[in-house]
Amino acid sequence: MHQTTAVPRRLWQIAGGLALAHVVLIMAGIALQSGPLFQDGAAGIQRGYVEGDLARTFTGGLIECVGFLLLIPVLVFLSRVLGRSSETGRWAAQTGLMCGIGYVAVTFAVGFPAGAAAMYGAQHGLDVDTAFAINNIRLFGYFLSLMLLGGQALAVAVTALADHTAPRWLGVGGLVTGIALLTAAPLASVGQQDWATLVWMVWFVGLAVVLLRHRPEESPGIAPERLSVRHA
Repeated sequence: MHQTTAVPRRLWQIAGGLALAHVVLIMAGIALQSGPLFQDGAAGIQRGYVEGDLARTFTGGLIECVGFLLLIPVLVFLSRVLGRSSETGRWAAQTGLMCGIGYVAVTFAVGFPAGAAAMYGAQHGLDVDTAFAINNIRLFGYFLSLMLLGGQALAVAVTALADHTAPRWLGVGGLVTGIALLTAAPLASVGQQDWATLVWMVWFVGLAVVLLRHRPEESPGIAPERLSVRHA
């Protein structure tokens, strides 16, 4: 038997603030870095890594790391408060959590280390071709991780539609965002993957605003006691 406790509005606001902080820190971190793109080839490694500012780029990478760390409690929060009106919603909420955590894990385990190793090596005697190969691990990991992020967005969409929680933005918007992210990996071959990430950032900022403004009584069809967390 489970005892339910209503989720305080302050927790919704904290989650929304963390979601906004994630986007801001990611953008700030990227602005400080000089990571070569896939289409830049070995010349991009020479320009961005060999001749780039190591301290500036690593600082940007650390800022990005903090941003991804803040994403984790947001993912957990969403899985706890969305999708409570049906078994389909609960299933989707847990799927979204797993996809989101997988996205963060790939970024920490593949993206950041490979990029840092490529740049550090390029400035300490590693030949450009080898640095290019290592950097490609970062890029291919990023391309594939967008599929996990797309799965997370689609899962949020299903839970939002099931709960009737901001169905237009989280529901329909999540479906559009998820589909865009799923198509990003094949479009990477022609250098057109970043537009899907921009779509996701706009949608995620909107998600943050929904969390900041949310009031349990505003969710139609769901009694306040249904918007709760479960304790064993």
